[in-house]
Amino acid sequence: MSFASYGLSFHSRYAANVSFTTNAVGVIGNGYDKFQEKAFQFLRSDADIIVLPSSAVQELSTLPPNIADGTKALEHDLMGPYTGLNFILQSRLHHRIVQRKLTPNLGLLTPHLEDELGKAVEDLFPDGANHGWTEVELYPLLLSLTARTSARAFVGTTFCRDSRWLNSAVNFVEDLFRTVIILRAFPSWLHPVVCVFMPSYWRGKGYFRSARQVLGPYIQERLDALDQGKELREAFLQPSALNWLVDIAEGDERNLARLAHTETVLSLAGIHTMLLRQLSIIYDLTAHPEYLEGLRTEVADHSAHWNKASYGQLRKLDSFMRESQRLAPPTVLGLKRIMQQPYTLQDGTLLPKGAYVCVAAYAIENDPRIYPEPEKFDGLRSLMQGDGTDSNKHTFAATDTKVLGFGHGKTACPGRFFASLVIKMSVIKLITEYEFEFLPGKGRPKNWIAHEFLFASPWDRIRMRKREVGTCPF
Repeated sequence: MSFASYGLSFHSRYAANVSFTTNAVGVIGNGYDKFQEKAFQFLRSDADIIVLPSSAVQELSTLPPNIADGTKALEHDLMGPYTGLNFILQSRLHHRIVQRKLTPNLGLLTPHLEDELGKAVEDLFPDGANHGWTEVELYPLLLSLTARTSARAFVGTTFCRDSRWLNSAVNFVEDLFRTVIILRAFPSWLHPVVCVFMPSYWRGKGYFRSARQVLGPYIQERLDALDQGKELREAFLQPSALNWLVDIAEGDERNLARLAHTETVLSLAGIHTMLLRQLSIIYDLTAHPEYLEGLRTEVADHSAHWNKASYGQLRKLDSFMRESQRLAPPTVLGLKRIMQQPYTLQDGTLLPKGAYVCVAAYAIENDPRIYPEPEKFDGLRSLMQGDGTDSNKHTFAATDTKVLGFGHGKTACPGRFFASLVIKMSVIKLITEYEFEFLPGKGRPKNWIAHEFLFASPWDRIRMRKREVGTCPF
């Protein structure tokens, strides 16, 4: 069975790309509604995209990389040769560090993250001295907060407040997406020429150089200490991805440039997606304040014996976060793969070698057949769906064939448990220590989508004030 062609006979590739750039939700949503449980194809400037039906999610998620490669799809989407992300095709070190060290050691990292988050909030947010409302741009505040908190886990106390590292990590992510969005406006054969005239492209190269300069001496000292059997100084004994990277690197990976490059790549996952999710959650709580008391009470109920396990027991918060992500996901497409060999799905659809395939994640999560009244924000939707048989099934980091914010199956985002922890930590700190409200006459700031990516405006303003009695458990 072949897949249906959507709009191919009516639009040139350029026109189709413009349509997708400005209205990806509409383009994908219309195809999803029109073809229902059939695969369809649409044009993008860099590829012909095959969108599989929701019934194929489970099967696609189980295909191994030698058949359907998600890493190659990610590198393709983020313009690897022009953003430095082609590195992920050369080494899986970034993936191994998350799976083998970061996730298993979240309990060890939790008090360090809580400590850094608390210090960052003190440094960045209004101190409440006048007990009045302060007008702020929340995006840059949360950007700095997320960068510092995640840096405590990624580069440790030696560099987590180092302005050189933080500037590189933050701006690398911002300029990466600028480069991607601009290049996608041009045909692929023009990219080598266009990039030369793009400041974001050259700045991107500079961030990798800066990472080598900042982290290089530390990395070399640790490598030498390990190779020569020297006693490790205190900084080398702290839990951080930077220390663990040096420990698990093998062969050519034990290279200053490669290890610094890996740390910079980790900042992409450690800042951008967590920032957008935190921002959406705070905006949604401000738009729906009826949920605040229940969430604060849930936190207070666990405060007496607060520890890493407490974060996994906040079912109302999990549900609210999932609903926020359902309506404002980081991307409208999911389970992106590039086929490494021909494969025929169980329904008879043939996926040719080299094809770019995915599922309509946003459309699936807003399908009224799956989510009743999908346009309605229901912060307890997942809580009400729980059947009590699996205590982890409805957590924020959990995946399902109809919950695709982190992918699904064995190939789901390996960093989702770290992301869930940091996002919960940040939200708990903010809602128990502060109050938020929109500016008079203003509602929830709008998100905007370019291609399949969701972004938030960094210039929207909101009002916040310190609560008279803060109740944060850490």
